[in-house]
Amino acid sequence: MQSLRTAVVRALGALLRYPRLRAGIRVNLPSLVRRPTWPRVVLGQAAWAMLCALLITRIPWTERTVPIVLFWACLVPSVATMWFDRPRSS
Repeated sequence: MQSLRTAVVRALGALLRYPRLRAGIRVNLPSLVRRPTWPRVVLGQAAWAMLCALLITRIPWTERTVPIVLFWACLVPSVATMWFDRPRSS
């Protein structure tokens, strides 16, 4: 329950801080979502990695298999991007 309170406090702090950021930073944050495919993919990967890391570290797991599956599920998008983005030989 404390981690939920901490997340709410941090989200509220970020929302209150956003209007005081420099103009360039305020413009760039929303523009990541409106850009073409790859910036959105990277933003999604970062959010997915953060969610998996929070789930692994904050929940007291009774068995070991769930955190291992979450760890590998966290790595799949990054490895897939490296695989598909590599230069292909003719």
